[in-house]
Amino acid sequence: MQLDTAAWVYLVAVGLHLLFFLLFVRLFWWKRYADTRYWKRRPALSLERLIARAREHGQALPRFSLIVPARNEADVIERTVDHLAALTYPKHLYEVLVVTDEKEALAADQCRAAAVAAAARALRSRAGLPGPETQAGGLIMALVAAMALEGIAEVSRRLGPNEGLRYLRRIPAPLLRPIIWDAACRLLRKGGRGTEHHLLRSLRNRLPGLGQEPLQRAYAALLSLAIPCAVAFASLRGEDGAALGRRLASLAAQAHHSLTRELILSLCAALAANLTGRLEALAADPHLEERLAAAYREVYPTTQDIMERKVAEYARRRSAPAVRHVVVPADFDGELGGRCLGVTVPSTKGRALNWALGCIDGRSTWCGFYDAESRPDARVLLYLAHRVLEARVAGAALPRIFQGPVFQVRNWYDMGAFCKLASLFTALSHEWHLPVVYRTIPFVGGTNVFVETKLLFEIGGFDSSTLTEDLELGTRAWLKARAWPEYLPYPSSEQTPPTFMGFYRQRLRWASGHIQVMRKIRAEGDGSPEQRRLLRSLWFKGQAQWIFYQAATLVPLTVLVLWSMGLVDPTVLPPAWRYGLHMVSTVYIGFAIYIFLRYMRYVDPASRPLMWLGQLGAVGQILVLPLAGFLFPVPYFSALVLAAVGKGPSHWVKTPRTRE
Repeated sequence: MQLDTAAWVYLVAVGLHLLFFLLFVRLFWWKRYADTRYWKRRPALSLERLIARAREHGQALPRFSLIVPARNEADVIERTVDHLAALTYPKHLYEVLVVTDEKEALAADQCRAAAVAAAARALRSRAGLPGPETQAGGLIMALVAAMALEGIAEVSRRLGPNEGLRYLRRIPAPLLRPIIWDAACRLLRKGGRGTEHHLLRSLRNRLPGLGQEPLQRAYAALLSLAIPCAVAFASLRGEDGAALGRRLASLAAQAHHSLTRELILSLCAALAANLTGRLEALAADPHLEERLAAAYREVYPTTQDIMERKVAEYARRRSAPAVRHVVVPADFDGELGGRCLGVTVPSTKGRALNWALGCIDGRSTWCGFYDAESRPDARVLLYLAHRVLEARVAGAALPRIFQGPVFQVRNWYDMGAFCKLASLFTALSHEWHLPVVYRTIPFVGGTNVFVETKLLFEIGGFDSSTLTEDLELGTRAWLKARAWPEYLPYPSSEQTPPTFMGFYRQRLRWASGHIQVMRKIRAEGDGSPEQRRLLRSLWFKGQAQWIFYQAATLVPLTVLVLWSMGLVDPTVLPPAWRYGLHMVSTVYIGFAIYIFLRYMRYVDPASRPLMWLGQLGAVGQILVLPLAGFLFPVPYFSALVLAAVGKGPSHWVKTPRTRE
């Protein structure tokens, strides 16, 4: 039969639809390749067996330096240090080195001085008391929270035997005061609405292993301390503290505990009055500024503040690796073995890593690199040591770079719908596709990567001027030292930026850095066959695929527009065939649910909504996949367009984190 233009347009669209489905099916070949070559070949590892093997052959186990660049990472760095310090490996054979930026401390000093002065002035004048959303108001609230905690004995006396308070006492005072402060600030800002999940999450992080009922009791006890803080603060601002107390006390009355609303109100009024009086008296204290400065470090800590505390904590432990902290000077030029210039230098990750390389333990034979929120598999050092030991025994060559997958799903419940889906498919790509990538590209990521220390110094460390210092390192290691990375089948869980704009900026930087590295290879290369082959592979895995996938996302939209204009004729195919095509589309949704279940174990349980309805709603966002699919390639295609017009990002920008 003779077909008209509308029929042909529909048939072409169907052909493209089936082509994309075949490309989707390619995922399962990638899975088979990754499983048979890496995942199913992982050895059975144990520390005892490894030590016995090393003694049998008279070999020493390798030493590792784990380097973590952490600028403005106060929200996540503490748990990362604790996790890295608990890896399964002899503690004396590895160190955790956190490198921070002096610029963060300098900026914090300026903010702290201004906030302390403003808070002291407001307290002494008793006029114009700022709100808790400002740093000055937050400092005053921090003093109130500290006073409330000092009066916990009085609270215990009034409440009588109370399990919730007993649970709270398990948390050290320096950690509990910020929790009370955060609770009081949120109660004031939001009027008590939407605070339960956040506060329960904070308690769950500080009281791991506590059941739901005990956690609710601790939450009620927390409210019994936080509500008076909020009331006292409101009273100082001239607001109706009693009315606020009655409104907030309903939260405690709804929590699962044995206290009555009347008791909470009575306690609240008494404690709030006490706090108000003590705070007014404190205004005349000549040491007020010192107390405010100390409170600032508790509620607005810098990464340096946290690391100083963690270094001291681990120095007291007997069975723990060395935890060290170094600070990059603001004027460091960024080169390995470089110098300080006397003028401020732009901060980059490569610059921080080069400074850290000059501070590592000289006995370390391997350097591992992790982001500030990384949670690597506990066996990763065991595997690497196993590979090193077996290579020595067999006299075989050993890869000088190992790159593991990164599953950026840990803050999944804190993301928007688009970022949820992007994180799942990125994790799948790292597990199934990354092993295939190593057939053509010496890809090195910025985290969960291990590089032989000798190699790092041989090639001059990291390039501090590139947007993607990791990819640049991998390509340079291959071109200069013929070092090709090997896939490391032990993952690290990390975060994805929670908003689309954060995701967009991160991926735009990655794509722009990809283009930047290719330009550098062309400019500095010698035209060798290896260089030309590498550039072709980078172009195919980069620009060519970006254009293809961006064009592919436009096909459904184009067909929809043409159909609305009457330029598509679906009747050219029998109804059964069209129904089958629709069923093919549903496969994508089902597959997205499958990978969510696959990576669920890497999601931070503390971020999960408390109610099943909230969890169901979060999972239901997977259904927006057809719409989100349009946006996946946008950052990469944008990088191409911006590069073509001479624009695009020129400076490294820190990836936003979700607080843990």
